[in-house]
Amino acid sequence: MAKLDYKAMSKDILSHVGGSENLANVNHCATRLRLKLKDSEKANKAELKKIDGVLGVEVAGQETQIIVGQIIEDLFLAFEEESGVKGGVVDENLDPNLSKKTPVTLFLSFLQLMAGIMSPVIPTLIIAGFFSLILTLGTTLFGLDATTSTYTILYNISQAPFYFLPIMVAYTSARKFNVEAPMAMLLAGILLYPGWVDLVNAGSNSGFTSYFGIPVYLCAYNASTLPIVLSVWIMSKVDGVLKKIIPNTIRYFLKPVCLIFIMSIITLSLTGPLGYLITDYIAAGINFVRENVPWLTVPAIYLFSATFGIFCPGFHLALIPIATTNFSTLGYDDVINMWFFSGTTVPGFTALWFSIKTKSVKGRNVGIPAAIAALFGGISEPTMYGILYKVPILYIVNTIAGTALAIFNGIVGTKAYAYGAYYLTNLPLFYSESDPGNLYKALIGIAIVAVITFVGVMFTKWEYLEDDDASVAPPTMKLFKKD
Repeated sequence: MAKLDYKAMSKDILSHVGGSENLANVNHCATRLRLKLKDSEKANKAELKKIDGVLGVEVAGQETQIIVGQIIEDLFLAFEEESGVKGGVVDENLDPNLSKKTPVTLFLSFLQLMAGIMSPVIPTLIIAGFFSLILTLGTTLFGLDATTSTYTILYNISQAPFYFLPIMVAYTSARKFNVEAPMAMLLAGILLYPGWVDLVNAGSNSGFTSYFGIPVYLCAYNASTLPIVLSVWIMSKVDGVLKKIIPNTIRYFLKPVCLIFIMSIITLSLTGPLGYLITDYIAAGINFVRENVPWLTVPAIYLFSATFGIFCPGFHLALIPIATTNFSTLGYDDVINMWFFSGTTVPGFTALWFSIKTKSVKGRNVGIPAAIAALFGGISEPTMYGILYKVPILYIVNTIAGTALAIFNGIVGTKAYAYGAYYLTNLPLFYSESDPGNLYKALIGIAIVAVITFVGVMFTKWEYLEDDDASVAPPTMKLFKKD
């Protein structure tokens, strides 16, 4: 596996996008170098895709997105230095061209919004999963006593990202809605302050209290997302009105006070309970399917993501609140993490067998790191863009294997006991002292995937095209493309 020269890659990319003088903005997300060009016509997609290390090229709105997978951080630093243009990190976009207002585009726009809000928060959830892994290994293998202060502190770290999720989401929502972040975070803090929690606990029988005579529904907001997203959105509107009506001479101290006072009423009486109830009903719907047709929940989401979902990459981030709700109410997640389990483990094995079978040197250079990224890092994009979108038959193999794993996990009821239980490194997160057999279910699922993908990759005819001039596109589009 050849080591990539990121400086040389940067020079090649620059030469095919019109040089540094054509760069209006430089950013990156988890897998893509994202370049906003002054003149997008100068971008040579065919030549960009021929650069070693580039998995594909997409144009999204005004951006030229160069897909490189897990090497993005190293490449981005080299590209900044080579181009002389400083950038930053941006959220994954779904589809920036959703200008026509239809029910479908409005729904996709909402998913795009939620994905952008949740994306920066994901590392904190991974931290929570990692420390849950430490606790699991510590208690089962190293005799860590659950009554010690060390255990308590580690447990606190594993739970804090979920409990204080509204504050982090308030910050990312503020960036989306152009609101002062401290104001949004303070609003979230009001919902988590012990005094509010005491009111909720004390009034759990009645269900309501009052605020200036206004009925207020008593509910706990820890680990929630939608209530604070709705509230910060309304806050952005109220903030705009206050800026217009409050004179500059007293705006500095009066506007924040008025903003929080007004928003405390709106949030506690309207947007907070509304977001809570919407989340609650969504959870109830999932629970209904889970209880009545347990094998269907994850396969349905997986098949959507493998078909219609490929046209709005990134939408999976919008569904992470379902996982956080499951962890806070049930203590486990058997939906989103299990969907991710199909979406990362399967591409990992597909890429592994592909690397063994392909005769293409470039194919192996793409396949081996793609397998490592998916199996041990939970990142499937290198496999998707580097292999599956270029070899449609393997996309079909991958989808069949993923559906089989989703159905199996649905039937046997495999559960993730912490966020991040969807790749091999985090297998212990499937273990629980109250449910030790759950880990064996996960291992059997992995074995099933390994066999199906092995048969599918090794016993089908396909060819890896090293120089594919077609744009990177979902395989359903390529399968039916006319010559």
